[in-house]
Amino acid sequence: MKFEFKGLSSYEENSTPNYVGDTKVRSVIQDFVNMDEAIEFVSNHHGFIKTEDGKFAFEVRNISAIG
Repeated sequence: MKFEFKGLSSYEENSTPNYVGDTKVRSVIQDFVNMDEAIEFVSNHHGFIKTEDGKFAFEVRNISAIG
């Protein structure tokens, strides 16, 4: 099952003032067996996740099952 990890919650994305034009909302999609495994992964990494290229890490605020 695929899960999407985001650095902002959906309500923050909609309410955050955007003074510099469109900003990219960082997210990472990974496969896990279930939500508990996805949560455990984030917990084991001190609440952070890295992008695939390893150039950016963010604190996970939202995990959503997709697909």
